[in-house]
Amino acid sequence: MSSSEPVIAAIPEEWPPFDLSEAPLANGVALTVTGELDLETAPELRKRLTAIVFDGATGIVVDLRRVTFMDSIGLAAVLHARSRLARKGRLALVVAPDSYAQLVLEIAGLPPALARFEARADAIAHVTAAG
Repeated sequence: MSSSEPVIAAIPEEWPPFDLSEAPLANGVALTVTGELDLETAPELRKRLTAIVFDGATGIVVDLRRVTFMDSIGLAAVLHARSRLARKGRLALVVAPDSYAQLVLEIAGLPPALARFEARADAIAHVTAAG
Protein backbone atom coordinates (compact mmCIF):
# COMPACT_ATOMS: atom_id res chain seq x y z
CA MET A 1 0.00 0.00 0.00
CA SER A 2 1.33 3.40 -0.85
CA SER A 3 1.61 5.99 1.90
CA SER A 4 -0.84 8.22 0.05
CA GLU A 5 -3.74 5.78 0.31
CA PRO A 6 -6.00 6.00 3.36
CA VAL A 7 -5.82 3.08 5.74
CA ILE A 8 -9.22 1.50 6.12
CA ALA A 9 -9.65 -1.87 7.79
CA ALA A 10 -12.82 -3.77 8.60
CA ILE A 11 -12.03 -4.46 12.24
CA PRO A 12 -9.86 -2.65 14.80
CA GLU A 13 -7.48 -5.62 15.13
CA GLU A 14 -6.40 -4.96 11.54
CA TRP A 15 -5.62 -1.30 12.21
CA PRO A 16 -1.99 -0.28 12.47
CA PRO A 17 -0.73 0.73 15.92
CA PHE A 18 -0.60 4.41 16.85
CA ASP A 19 2.60 6.09 15.75
CA LEU A 20 3.99 9.57 15.18
CA SER A 21 6.80 10.10 12.73
CA GLU A 22 8.49 13.38 11.89
CA ALA A 23 10.33 14.93 8.98
CA PRO A 24 12.02 18.32 9.32
CA LEU A 25 10.91 21.29 7.25
CA ALA A 26 12.79 24.54 6.70
CA ASN A 27 10.53 26.27 9.23
CA GLY A 28 9.06 23.40 11.22
CA VAL A 29 7.99 19.79 11.03
CA ALA A 30 5.87 17.43 8.95
CA LEU A 31 4.24 14.98 11.34
CA THR A 32 2.61 11.75 10.14
CA VAL A 33 -0.01 10.18 12.38
CA THR A 34 -0.78 6.47 12.04
CA GLY A 35 -3.51 4.43 13.72
CA GLU A 36 -6.26 5.59 16.06
CA LEU A 37 -6.31 9.21 17.19
CA ASP A 38 -8.54 9.16 20.24
CA LEU A 39 -8.77 9.70 23.98
CA GLU A 40 -5.84 7.33 24.58
CA THR A 41 -3.46 8.60 21.88
CA ALA A 42 -4.40 12.25 21.31
CA PRO A 43 -2.50 13.50 24.39
CA GLU A 44 0.74 12.23 22.83
CA LEU A 45 -0.01 14.12 19.59
CA ARG A 46 -0.97 17.25 21.51
CA LYS A 47 2.23 17.09 23.59
CA ARG A 48 4.38 16.67 20.47
CA LEU A 49 2.64 19.49 18.58
CA THR A 50 2.94 21.80 21.59
CA ALA A 51 6.67 21.04 21.82
CA ILE A 52 7.11 21.74 18.10
CA VAL A 53 5.45 25.15 18.47
CA PHE A 54 7.39 25.89 21.67
CA ASP A 55 10.63 25.11 19.83
CA GLY A 56 9.85 27.94 17.39
CA ALA A 57 8.30 26.18 14.42
CA THR A 58 6.20 28.39 12.19
CA GLY A 59 5.15 25.64 9.78
CA ILE A 60 3.51 22.36 10.74
CA VAL A 61 2.07 19.72 8.44
CA VAL A 62 -0.07 17.02 10.07
CA ASP A 63 -0.54 14.08 7.72
CA LEU A 64 -3.71 12.23 8.72
CA ARG A 65 -3.93 9.85 5.76
CA ARG A 66 -2.94 6.83 7.86
CA VAL A 67 -5.37 7.61 10.69
CA THR A 68 -7.91 4.81 11.03
CA PHE A 69 -10.14 6.48 13.61
CA MET A 70 -10.35 10.00 15.00
CA ASP A 71 -12.62 11.32 17.71
CA SER A 72 -13.22 14.84 19.01
CA ILE A 73 -10.25 14.59 21.37
CA GLY A 74 -7.96 13.88 18.41
CA LEU A 75 -9.46 16.79 16.52
CA ALA A 76 -8.96 19.03 19.55
CA ALA A 77 -5.23 18.16 19.63
CA VAL A 78 -4.86 19.44 16.06
CA LEU A 79 -6.93 22.56 16.72
CA HIS A 80 -4.90 23.31 19.85
CA ALA A 81 -1.70 23.39 17.77
CA ARG A 82 -3.35 25.65 15.22
CA SER A 83 -4.39 28.10 17.93
CA ARG A 84 -0.89 28.06 19.48
CA LEU A 85 0.64 28.96 16.11
CA ALA A 86 -1.84 31.85 15.91
CA ARG A 87 -0.80 34.41 13.33
CA LYS A 88 2.91 33.67 13.45
CA GLY A 89 2.71 30.39 11.57
CA ARG A 90 0.81 27.99 9.38
CA LEU A 91 -0.64 24.56 9.99
CA ALA A 92 -1.80 22.31 7.14
CA LEU A 93 -3.51 18.95 7.21
CA VAL A 94 -3.04 16.19 4.68
CA VAL A 95 -6.31 14.29 4.46
CA ALA A 96 -7.59 11.77 1.93
CA PRO A 97 -10.98 12.90 0.56
CA ASP A 98 -12.75 9.64 1.48
CA SER A 99 -11.08 9.10 4.85
CA TYR A 100 -12.48 8.89 8.35
CA ALA A 101 -10.50 11.99 9.33
CA GLN A 102 -12.13 13.95 6.50
CA LEU A 103 -15.56 12.78 7.68
CA VAL A 104 -14.83 14.00 11.23
CA LEU A 105 -13.67 17.38 9.91
CA GLU A 106 -16.82 17.73 7.81
CA ILE A 107 -19.15 16.76 10.66
CA ALA A 108 -17.43 19.36 12.86
CA GLY A 109 -17.92 21.97 10.12
CA LEU A 110 -14.20 22.74 9.96
CA PRO A 111 -13.15 22.36 6.31
CA PRO A 112 -13.45 26.08 5.53
CA ALA A 113 -11.38 26.98 8.61
CA LEU A 114 -8.44 24.63 8.04
CA ALA A 115 -5.82 24.39 5.31
CA ARG A 116 -6.41 20.89 3.97
CA PHE A 117 -4.59 19.16 1.14
CA GLU A 118 -4.75 15.74 -0.51
CA ALA A 119 -1.04 15.82 -1.38
CA ARG A 120 1.67 16.14 1.24
CA ALA A 121 3.85 18.20 -1.12
CA ASP A 122 1.06 20.79 -1.47
CA ALA A 123 0.70 21.03 2.32
CA ILE A 124 4.45 21.49 2.73
CA ALA A 125 4.48 24.18 0.06
CA HIS A 126 1.66 25.97 1.91
CA VAL A 127 3.38 26.05 5.30
CA THR A 128 6.82 26.92 3.95
CA ALA A 129 5.62 29.74 1.67
CA ALA A 130 6.66 33.21 2.73
CA GLY A 131 3.97 35.55 3.88
